[in-house]
Amino acid sequence: MSEIKLIVSDIDGTLVDRTERIPPELTAAVQKCREAGIVFALATGRTTELTEPFVSALEIDAPCVEANGAYILRGGECLAEHGFSAAPVRRILERADQLDMTVTLSNTQYERAVRETDYVRYHQSLGNRFRQLLPFSAIDWEADRFQKIMIMDESRSGRIQEIRERLEPFSDRYWITTFSDKAVELGPKGCNKATGMEELAALLGVGLDQVMACGDYRNDFEMITRAGYGVAVGNALPEIKEVADYVASKPYALGVVEAMEALCFR
Repeated sequence: MSEIKLIVSDIDGTLVDRTERIPPELTAAVQKCREAGIVFALATGRTTELTEPFVSALEIDAPCVEANGAYILRGGECLAEHGFSAAPVRRILERADQLDMTVTLSNTQYERAVRETDYVRYHQSLGNRFRQLLPFSAIDWEADRFQKIMIMDESRSGRIQEIRERLEPFSDRYWITTFSDKAVELGPKGCNKATGMEELAALLGVGLDQVMACGDYRNDFEMITRAGYGVAVGNALPEIKEVADYVASKPYALGVVEAMEALCFR
């Protein structure tokens, strides 16, 4: 098998649990990779403001895949992006807002909510999200481009199903995914973490057979199956473990560290 030159890892459910605590073992392992000339990068559904703390904490200087492959960012520089107009789904977003759901729109620089909700206020209190609002009246529906839209029904009222059904006719324009009965996300059609990983590898001049990809959930499936070395952490879904080349015995970040030691430094 080829020597690993690039590691890409999901964040939520892979590197961290809900506490978002980064264990020292991971920090040490990333440093060990850096010293060995192995690039460590992130491939996440998170947008810029939510990814930055992990980039900073792990001292990552490589480009990272964000918003499920919609763009690649290094520092403040966007190296690749796939944006879309929200105009076709404007009425659906307004309907979600009328139903008291949280509607957020993200580009390569920021994530904005259209108004304050309990979800928005809670995350504002944490200090790293929704620093400003983007009301519908401030959106240029024809010119503005976004890389991700999220509709969140934190109360799990079941109304997200109505929104999902209204969005279905637009599945030829957007990548649409539903997270249980809580949220729906829209992204650019044809983009996912795997396409982002492929773009990143090409930017770095690395073959896919030299890439190790780590994940835990359904939106990591393509990435794990296309990488030369697909890794499922110990807490990953069974269907992710089934397609992985290496299944860690340990969960979350410790599982990633386990895989790094087994595959990169054996």
